Amino acid sequence: MISWRYHVVSLVAVVLAFGLGILAGTSVLDDRLVEQLKQNNATARQERDAAVALANAYERFVGGLQPTLRDDALVSEEAVVVTSEGVERPARQAADALTASGVDVLATLQLTHRLAEPEIEDNAAALQGILGLTSSDPEALSTGVAEALAERLAVGSLAAEDDVLGALLAGGFVTADRDLEAEALLGIGGGGQLVVIAAGGPRPTRSPAPEALLVPFTERLVRLDIPTVAVGPTEDGYGFVAAVRDANEIPDCSMVTVDDIDLAGVGGITLVMAIDRLRDDADPTVRPGGDYGIRGDSIVPGASDPPDSCRR
Repeated sequence: MISWRYHVVSLVAVVLAFGLGILAGTSVLDDRLVEQLKQNNATARQERDAAVALANAYERFVGGLQPTLRDDALVSEEAVVVTSEGVERPARQAADALTASGVDVLATLQLTHRLAEPEIEDNAAALQGILGLTSSDPEALSTGVAEALAERLAVGSLAAEDDVLGALLAGGFVTADRDLEAEALLGIGGGGQLVVIAAGGPRPTRSPAPEALLVPFTERLVRLDIPTVAVGPTEDGYGFVAAVRDANEIPDCSMVTVDDIDLAGVGGITLVMAIDRLRDDADPTVRPGGDYGIRGDSIVPGASDPPDSCRR
């Protein structure tokens, strides 16, 4: 058996021979090749510097638009942000953009890994008690959570002792980004509050696929006629926004999707403009939602006409 040391020595010898061959060749060919390489390097550096300067100019331009197109554009709106453990970064970016626009973000709720493991006996028993279900089937429990949480955010709760959201928080199935006292908890949900579901990035090992929980939750919100927004990043191995766009139970333009919330400045402006359009339904013949971003039907609202599938 040939040892790994032999392989290392062989590779080093090949690399050295290759490098020496290049040097020998250039000395024979004269200095023209070396000069050409220098020119190519200088050109590449100039192109890089020009691209960086252009990107910086675009970033400054977008930053200059934020006070007009984003800041304080949604004053008096209330929203709840929902995300999933392990893919929560877009939630922070969405909450920041919403806050800058004047939205009162009541809480960011994170669905924990325990909801990804309803097959575990203790988790199943706890969820059965919270949801009032007799079945311990993992799929039935996931469906029950999606529907119960959507209905809770749609209609709110009148009593803490019967609050599904409070029970999910107490059981560790959901966490919040702040302490929710009884009064604050009862203020979440109902009243036409926005629900912004934000998730994406590299796919974690313990988080369920979007189709298992977040997509049914989104579908239920749309069926309940809740103003709903799905948000994700430009690079998204998790695929939440794409899954929502492909969902058969969600009619085109019945909600807002934004697939580039992390795009410097632009993502936040797009989110705010899209929500503003969703709330201001000026054309009764066209549903006011839309798919926006680098893979959407339009980069920002108004950049192009809505597709025919958006017509009522």
